[in-house]
This record gives sequence, structure tokens and C-alpha cells, in this order.
Amino acid sequence: MIVRWVLFGAASVMLCLAGWIRYRFGEITFDQMLLNLRGESAGNSSLATEAILVCIVAPLAVLTVLAGLLQSRRATHSATNARPRRHPMLLGAASLGVALAILFTVTGVPQYAAALLGDASFASYYVVPQAQRSVSQPRNLVTIYLESGENTYDRTDLFGENLLADLDQATTGWYRYDGLEQFPGGGWTMAGLIGTECGIPVKSELLTPEVNHNVFGEEVEHYLPGARCLGDVLHDSGYTSVFVGGANTKFAGKGTFLHDHGYDFVYGLEDWEAANEPRQNVSVWGLSDHQLATYAIDQLRRLRESGRPFNLTMLTLDTHEPGGVYPTCTTNDDVAMATAIQCSMRATGRVLNYLRDNDFLDDTVVVVMGDHLKATSEGGFFKAELDAQKDRTIICRVWSPDGITGFNRERADQLSLLPTTLELIGLGTPDGRAGLGVSLIGDRHLEGSMLSLSKFDYAALLNSPSKELYHQFWKK
Repeated sequence: MIVRWVLFGAASVMLCLAGWIRYRFGEITFDQMLLNLRGESAGNSSLATEAILVCIVAPLAVLTVLAGLLQSRRATHSATNARPRRHPMLLGAASLGVALAILFTVTGVPQYAAALLGDASFASYYVVPQAQRSVSQPRNLVTIYLESGENTYDRTDLFGENLLADLDQATTGWYRYDGLEQFPGGGWTMAGLIGTECGIPVKSELLTPEVNHNVFGEEVEHYLPGARCLGDVLHDSGYTSVFVGGANTKFAGKGTFLHDHGYDFVYGLEDWEAANEPRQNVSVWGLSDHQLATYAIDQLRRLRESGRPFNLTMLTLDTHEPGGVYPTCTTNDDVAMATAIQCSMRATGRVLNYLRDNDFLDDTVVVVMGDHLKATSEGGFFKAELDAQKDRTIICRVWSPDGITGFNRERADQLSLLPTTLELIGLGTPDGRAGLGVSLIGDRHLEGSMLSLSKFDYAALLNSPSKELYHQFWKK
């Protein structure tokens, strides 16, 4: 009987875990789950506490009470009335099987397993990112990733006002590209960061024999060490690269990735806390964007004074669920996420206005883009509003001292941002290809690239394991 209750307990925990994941994060991929395990303790610690209470303590407590009630009821019946119980563990085993199936479905295991069954690979389409100087003095680069930044936020019919108004004002006269799509398998920060900086989807090291799969977090010494990304190209071209973000750099292995790929300085929550940042400026995820903008401006000033070409990357945080609201920025909105979006745009606008007012725009390319579309989980903000929209695109605003008349394709996903960025700063290649993407600048032919495939075939191939290629990427 004990074994049967253990099976019921395991099934209850798995069902609650599946429900909690769907409620908090919506649809996720198996790779996303695996890769976010690294450094999880450096993220939102309240989520771990919530998961323990909701997924373990609560179901086991209910099950314990239920078991006690059933045992008490059984004790009140006479032995002569008791009926023999057949296959006492069958129901428990069946419950565990159903719970496992639900948990696997929620975490994307069937799709992952199906992809692994084939030997498909996009290796033949992959182009190692390289720099070919096309100007005597390459441009500086500033990239601002907006957490969950999408164009839908400007819809006054959905939100009562344009939540992107401050960004719109700060980017007046810039090129606005409304056709940037989230690539299949994207949808989370590291996927967006790696997709735009390396030109590839991020896949876990699960199938790479050389990697110790029993070690997670910052104990993993390298993150895609065999891949070549934007930071690597810029480092080899003499740039100083700096990253500033509000979250702890250990979360999801972000710091490891950046240090591995050409960034000279990587700053996150641990650095701001060491500088005695007041607690009212820190949420469950990290530093407010208002304060982050101040640190970013300080880094820009130092980079300019160094006299060397530079690359500054900033990643905002306010708009991560549950929405950061701080004393440094308030609005008339009662909805936390609406306030968070507007305050994040104000902070971003401060950085952009600093660039404008201090003549950075004369020699600096600036790219402002979302890292991914906002997840529409059951427990998140704006689920109904966003789920009702058939065409959601990622924010993309671009400034170039040379001017931009337009991109060459009405629609493109994030994987084409790498070759586009290299071309904008003057380090592009003649064919405009890097990673799996093709530059959005100039007259480009898509023949021979993955972009020549149908949308269905493109998504299927992007989902393929591409085992040999990722063996190279994960090997040091």
C-alpha cells in the first residue's frame, strides 16, 4: 500500500509542476527548460519557493490528509465486510504514467524527441561569421535589448494608450522595421541574444559527449565555445565590448556566454549590489531600468574617452513578469505591466537621448530591439489581448550615421540581425551572410541560404538537432 501512495504522490507532484509551468511560463521548449536550469538560483528566487510550495508541499499535504481519511474509514469497517483489493498498484502506476505524459507535453519533450529521431541538419547552410572591413573606420555599436519588447504595445485600442510613446519620441527620424519576427524555437532571452549575436538557434549540450551533463549553472565553464558570434568578430577587429544588464549575470549562463564570446566587461545585479545599490531599486529579478540607464550612460562616457572602437550592449528588465514598478518611475496605470513598459521605454529613451545630445550618433550604429515576443502565460499580464493578435512582431529601431532607406525584405526573423549589424558598422561580407541569416541591407540573393526554403521546411530544419554542428559549438 505504501508503494501505491508513493506513486500517487509522484503523480500529484508532476501534475502540479506541469500546471505551474504552464501558468507561469506558457509554452516552453525542452531546450529552454534545460538551458534555464543553469544558474537558476541567480534568477527570481521567489519562483523557486513558489514552485516548492505549489508543486511539492501542497499536493503531498493534500494526499497525506486523504490517505489518513481513507485509512480511518477502512479501520471502521469490519474485516468481514472488507473486499479483496485487486491490483492495488495499478491505479497508482496509471496515474503516474498520465502525469508524466502531461509533464512531458508541457515541457516540449515529444517535439524534442521527434527532432532527435531524424538526422536532419542545417550545417550546410551555416556560414561562420567573419569581418571584412568595407570602411576605413568601422562604426561603434550600441545594442539595446528590450525584455519582451514587441510592437503590439503601441496599440491604443488594446491598452488605452501607446505604451511605446517614449521610445517613439526618442527614435524620431530613425528607421523603424515592423517586420522582425521571432524565429521558430525562440521566445526567451538567451535564445534571442544568441539568435541575434550568433545567427543560430540555441540548443542544449545534451547530446555532446564532451560536456559533463551532471554540472549546471556557472560551474559549466563554457557556453557554445566553438561557435563564433558578434562579440568574437568585434574583439578580433579591435573593439572593446561591454554588457550591462539588470539581472544577475549567472542566470541561464548569460555571463559565461558573454565572456566566452568577446565581451571584455560584463556587469549585472551582483555588481550593482556590490556598489550598494538601494534595495528599493531592485525587484525580484534585478535592477530597475531607470538605474540601469544611469550605469549604461556611465559606461558610454568611459568608452568614448578611451578612443577605441566600442560595442555596448544593454538588456532591460522592467518588463519581465511580474513587471517591475519602482519609486523612480510611476504612471497613472493601475496595471503593473503597463507601468513597467512605459518606465522601461523612458529609461531607454534617456540612453538614446544621451547618445544624440553627445554626438555619438555621428559615428555609432544603434539597434534597439526586443529579445523576444512577450510570453502569454495564464498567470501573466495581457494574455487575452496578445493571444487575440494574429500578427505580432518584435520591436526593431535602427540608427546609422550613413542613413537607412529601408531593409530589403518586408519580413525577417532575428537570425538575420547578425549579418545586418555587421554590414551596418562596416564589417560585412560581400555575400551578406553570417550564421543562418542574410543581411537586410542592400540587394541580397537568398538562393543557397535557408531563407530560400518554404516557411514549413525552414521551421522544420531549424528545429532539427544538427548534431555534428552543435558538437562543434559545444566543444572547447
